[in-house]
Amino acid sequence: MRWVLTLLCVWMLTLSASAQSVLESLERELTSLTRKVQAGVVSVEGGALVAPDTAPSLRAIAPPSETARRWLEAMRLLNLPSPVSRKGSGFIIDREGWVLTSADIVRGAETCTVRFADGRRTTARVVSVDDVTNLALLKCAEPTPQSLSLGDSDRVEVGSLLLCVGTLGGYERSAVLVMVSGRERTGAIGQQQFLSNLLQVSGAVGAGGSGAPLVNARGEVVGVIVASIAPGMVFLPPDSASARRAAPPSLGTSLEMSLFGATGGALAVPINDVKSVLDDMRAGRLRRAFLGVMPADRDGGEGAEVVRVVPNSPAARAGIRLGDVIVGINNTPVRRAGDVSATLRRLKPGDTVQIDLLRGAARIRVRVQLGERGSASP
Repeated sequence: MRWVLTLLCVWMLTLSASAQSVLESLERELTSLTRKVQAGVVSVEGGALVAPDTAPSLRAIAPPSETARRWLEAMRLLNLPSPVSRKGSGFIIDREGWVLTSADIVRGAETCTVRFADGRRTTARVVSVDDVTNLALLKCAEPTPQSLSLGDSDRVEVGSLLLCVGTLGGYERSAVLVMVSGRERTGAIGQQQFLSNLLQVSGAVGAGGSGAPLVNARGEVVGVIVASIAPGMVFLPPDSASARRAAPPSLGTSLEMSLFGATGGALAVPINDVKSVLDDMRAGRLRRAFLGVMPADRDGGEGAEVVRVVPNSPAARAGIRLGDVIVGINNTPVRRAGDVSATLRRLKPGDTVQIDLLRGAARIRVRVQLGERGSASP
């Protein structure tokens, strides 16, 4: 019996030493990866005059306190453009001075301030803003230090562990380990901006995390944080009964993250969705097709239900109505809301598309000439 106890003690000591070795190895890898990534991450400060209707999602919030309610009501009653300063994250994509960040930080501004990891500050020009990904591309006035390489977001799976580095919680170059908890998520920012094919991550990504890169174990960027999931923010449903049933979740912008904080995780744009338009963004000639509907997945059925139609948009002029179900575009089946956005990303302004709709029991077909995002929508 004594020899059994001896063997058990030796086995437990071996396990303890092995576990300690694994933890020490993991710690070394994480600290090394964090140091490598931090050098390519920047803090971005933007500011512009914000019109009262540019942040409709703020007015859709059920305020968590009476003080917050009065503050939001005062903003609404003034109904005047107001200067708003925003601070968030970004990262360097090459050493020629190009920086990728969240569009919410710099929207409405021509220039912004970029702060590098070594403490230097420089002015950057806002070259492109893409409402489809909610990202913006900046060009710094001087060469930048270390850049981050772009990876393959198609290889990211639910359960993958990623490192997020940015101005988290207001502190620059902060790092947090997050887990991918979902793929192909959708959501709405305000009344007209619809985001799709997003990565959902769980972790303490707080105020300032908008624009922060998500990197894999090789230090490659596979996603960019663009919106928050804050459990303390309760969003009021749209007026339509159809929209209440199917509307995509409302997302918190970088401004809302700074006002209310965010600890319920975040949503990120897969980097592959960015790489396909990066050259156009550098040239400042990114053109996105605009239909003017916000689609949502149907409960228990295929197709994309129209939960919002932008007034005077191509969709509105073609007669598409709230509650219509898009089942096909150019003879390609539409099974979910993300299919609509994926199809539009492959089309150009001015293209004419054929859209098959279900309206009640009737199946109808309309032809729509697509507009250009930015000229017909915010």
